[in-house]
Amino acid sequence: MMHKAVMILATALLALPATALAQYGDDAHKAVEASAAKWQAAYNAGDGAALAALYAKDAVLHPPNSAPVHGAEAIEAFWTAAVGEGGTTELTTEEVYAMGDMVVEVGMYTGTNADGSHADHGHYTVVYKKKGEHLMMFRDMWNSDMSP
Repeated sequence: MMHKAVMILATALLALPATALAQYGDDAHKAVEASAAKWQAAYNAGDGAALAALYAKDAVLHPPNSAPVHGAEAIEAFWTAAVGEGGTTELTTEEVYAMGDMVVEVGMYTGTNADGSHADHGHYTVVYKKKGEHLMMFRDMWNSDMSP
């Protein structure tokens, strides 16, 4: 009897990701790419306020070699300072995973200094949370692939 219950539970758990993914549908990838394009445009325009508007009010940034940045106001201050240095960033979405009201994006970034020289490159992971009909950035983490 216990073996049968374990098998039923295991089958249900294996089916859960497919069911959860179906709740958001095939639009998850398009929604993430649209959000990434908005993020990139705001960053490249030097607009810290527009960047912050893409994050949920309870979002957290996890910058490399730094303490986490909590909440909309702190995130706006962080990005305003970062984009004040000039330069651009190019994002490339590599993977998108959706489950229920959460979507995870994994990608690569390349940063360029204001003078056009290479600044940085690495990987990032963003967790989005569905708020109404929109995906809002909920957790944002990145790390450089360059040697210190």
